[in-house]
Amino acid sequence: MPDNVSVQTEPRRTFLLPWIVALIEGFSTLAVEVIAIRLAIPIVGSSIVLTGVMLGVVLLALSAGYWRGGTLSARWDKAHTRFALTRNLLIAAFVYGAVAFPLEAGAIERALDFGLSLPLAIGAAAAILFLLPIYLASQTVPMLAELTNVEGKAGKASGQVLFFSTVGSVAGGIVTPVFLFPWLGVAHSTFVVCGLLVIGACVMAVGHPRALRVLGLGSAALVFVAAVNAIAGRGQHGFSFDSAYQSIHIVDEKADSGRAQRVLMMSGSRSSAVFSDTSETSFAYVRAADTALTECQASEVLVIGSAGFTFPRDAASFPWVRRIDAVDVDPVVKTIAEQQFLRQELSRKVRFLPLSARYAVRKLNRDGKRYGFTFIDAYFGRGIPDELVTVEFFRDVRAISDRVAVNVVMDRNMESVFAGNVLASFREALGAAWVSDVKPGDSDVTNILVTTWPVKGALRWDGKGTPYRDDRNTADRDHVEMVWGGRS
Repeated sequence: MPDNVSVQTEPRRTFLLPWIVALIEGFSTLAVEVIAIRLAIPIVGSSIVLTGVMLGVVLLALSAGYWRGGTLSARWDKAHTRFALTRNLLIAAFVYGAVAFPLEAGAIERALDFGLSLPLAIGAAAAILFLLPIYLASQTVPMLAELTNVEGKAGKASGQVLFFSTVGSVAGGIVTPVFLFPWLGVAHSTFVVCGLLVIGACVMAVGHPRALRVLGLGSAALVFVAAVNAIAGRGQHGFSFDSAYQSIHIVDEKADSGRAQRVLMMSGSRSSAVFSDTSETSFAYVRAADTALTECQASEVLVIGSAGFTFPRDAASFPWVRRIDAVDVDPVVKTIAEQQFLRQELSRKVRFLPLSARYAVRKLNRDGKRYGFTFIDAYFGRGIPDELVTVEFFRDVRAISDRVAVNVVMDRNMESVFAGNVLASFREALGAAWVSDVKPGDSDVTNILVTTWPVKGALRWDGKGTPYRDDRNTADRDHVEMVWGGRS
């Protein structure tokens, strides 16, 4: 009887900590995937292509790691397996923090400069930077199954490890975007992932003769990661915040006229700007939208994509405007606009709706809302929310609005596939597309104001294109081709 007790008690005492490691491995894997997608958004926008390709790379690395980890752990004794698992977690933490996360956005941009298509650019950058650390970290699952298989029941041991790993993945997929990004920002969230992996390595080293060495290596890895990120972030000035949806920066610079202006940067592009001395809107396309609103004298205004709230603020100053509903998926933008960018509270006429554009438009329609003027300003320089350029979306907008104006970043001659397809989508859903070059002399890819009626100086677009639809939408790839296609 004493022998049986000893046999049952020792494994429980010895292998309690591996469940913690399984949780950490699962958490880190999903957190890495979320962070990798989030870091790429400022370059290529948020799209199903980005999500799909990233998911494919992660699953490829996981499958390879599971296979290899199972093969190796079957050959080794438990001490060797624990050492290899510890080493793998430390290497993964180092590569993530010092290489993969800091270099991802630049790698995708360089791949696009080189002429790769959107899926290939994302896939190549993700494979180069993330395959190795995910491959190493994922070996944790089969190795832990081997270490905890003290009863000779491989199925039971594997099931238990996968249970804890999957629970960790659930936590990583939820906690990272919902809590870590808003509280810590994206950059500091990467430190959490690296730190957890180092903790996992230290847990596995408990009782090992070289435990102190592992702890020292882990600490050195974290210090190096922090130093790399500090160097990468050097030179950034002004306000900076990473929300769950985008990176937001506010910088001071000179306008073309030489006047000082305060610029709001979102996801890598200049979204709004005001003159520093007067806080007047300095972007030409927003002033053009102000003029369009003046022409139609609408009392009820809808704004989709609030950015720095310059247009809602301007609209509120018009005496005939009774209410402005401002929609933006990111709930932090209003506070940042009032406190850091505009540096003034918005009028009570402005009602902020922190909702996705598609849902908000349909909800407003169900609520019986009707607007005399709708301004869509949800598109940005390097990426585009492709769900907001489809015929179906524009039809939803038409159902609640008399007149619609859209700011689209496209080539001035409107000869690209993207420009033709967006304008064709707009025309099919709203009846006509009138285009205004709001900033003559700007670069070839510039802001074009598209309206459903002939505002002053607008030209009717009678070109050809294939409308984007929800079930057949290549806007993200067409947009990338427009932005990067002409680069050498």
